Amino acid sequence: MSAAATTLRQWAPNVAIVAGSGFSDMFSTANIQEELAYAELGWPQTAVPGHANSLRLMRGPIKADGGTIRLAVACGRPHYYEGWSEQELARPLHDLAAAGVRRVLAVNACGGLRGAPLGGVVVCDTIVDLQHAPREAAPERRRLMSAAQAQSVAAALAASAGDGKPLTSTVGAYVAVSGPQYETPAECEWLSSHGLVVGMSGAPEARAAQRLTLDYILLGAVVNEAAVIDSHPDVVVASNRLTTRLAARLAAAVTARWPELG
Repeated sequence: MSAAATTLRQWAPNVAIVAGSGFSDMFSTANIQEELAYAELGWPQTAVPGHANSLRLMRGPIKADGGTIRLAVACGRPHYYEGWSEQELARPLHDLAAAGVRRVLAVNACGGLRGAPLGGVVVCDTIVDLQHAPREAAPERRRLMSAAQAQSVAAALAASAGDGKPLTSTVGAYVAVSGPQYETPAECEWLSSHGLVVGMSGAPEARAAQRLTLDYILLGAVVNEAAVIDSHPDVVVASNRLTTRLAARLAAAVTARWPELG
C-alpha cells in the first residue's frame, strides 16, 4: 500500500465529495489537512481543464457528533471517453470505501434539457445510463434514491443560506452519454424524453457505488442549455459562478439526506 493510500485510510472520511468541472474549490482551502495527488493514489487522471486531479482531506462545514466531519474531496474526475476502463474508473470509489466511506456526493456540471433550471441544480434521483447499453437496447435506468429523499435534498438546496442568492433546485433524471462531443439539437430533443439533464460522467461512479452498496447523491449543476454551449471553458466559467451558492448549501443537503450527520 502506498503512503498516500495509508494516509487516506487513517483519515477515515465520513463523506466523500466528487467535484466535477470547475467545482474543485467549493470549500475554503484553509480546511485542507492534506492533499494527495491522484498519481500518488494510483487513480486515473483526466486531461480535461477544470479538474485538479487531487484528493483533499478536509474538515468539513458539516457537523457530526458535535464536531466537524472528515471529508475526502476528489477534485476532478476522469471520463469514460478518455479511454479508461470500467475498473480504472471505479478505483477511487473502491479505495474510498476501503477507507470507511459509506456516503458519496457527486457534483456534475451538466447541460439542461427541456424544463431544467439554468443556473440551478437538479437532484438526480435516477441515472439513465447510455454509456454501456447497445444502441438497439432500451436505456438502463438506475434509481439513486427515493422520491422523498430526493425532494428533501432539493428543498435543502433551495432554502436560504443567508447569502441573498437564491438557488433553484428540482428533482429529475440525469442522462449519462459517452461524449466527448456536445449534443446536437436533434439529440437533445430525444434525450429530453429520458431525463432533465445530460452529462458525460456520473454513471461509472453510480455503477461502482451500487456494487459497493454506498449511498450516492448526484447533483447536476445546470451550467448551460444543452446544444447551446459547445466550449468547455464556458462550462468551467459557469461552474465557477455556481460554486459559492452551492457550497453554502451543501451542508444542508448532506444532512437532509443523512440526518445522522446533523
